[in-house]
Amino acid sequence: SHCSFVLEELKLLPADEKSRDHKARCLWFLDTLIKFSYLKVIKKKYPMGPECPHIISRKLMKNFTSLTYNNGSVQNLISASMKAKIAAYVIALALHIKNFQTDLTVLQNDMKLQESRMMDIAKAMRLKVSKAKGLLGLNDQNHKLGTLCLPLPVQKASGNKLKRKKMN
Repeated sequence: SHCSFVLEELKLLPADEKSRDHKARCLWFLDTLIKFSYLKVIKKKYPMGPECPHIISRKLMKNFTSLTYNNGSVQNLISASMKAKIAAYVIALALHIKNFQTDLTVLQNDMKLQESRMMDIAKAMRLKVSKAKGLLGLNDQNHKLGTLCLPLPVQKASGNKLKRKKMN
């Protein structure tokens, strides 16, 4: 089954064949990225199965996993930082699909991430985050919209930096 973001967007495919094909391919890749993010340790060469082209599988393995050694064997691991990288790619692709504004709450639920984690990633990408009521009719939680605006907002320095103690 597909994630809710993809299911909603499939209902809105454009009529123009070229645009329709492009959007469908983007949605397929976004769905594949989200499914890939669910994995932890990868032992198979092609973890996404036969329906995923090998070139895509290899790219996912190369970009989003790190090699680890466990009991003398090599494994590919998707660490927390790699999951954040996947989330950033998913957000960027969703922004591309939805004309630079996307519902971060739907993506967060699809990726099974905590809201604070998703907001940190969105802020690191310099998105303007605003509140919106549930756009897609999914329960009545407050949804967060991420919008890519130019010029990019200046990144605020975190105010909770502790001063380092000088050692004598």
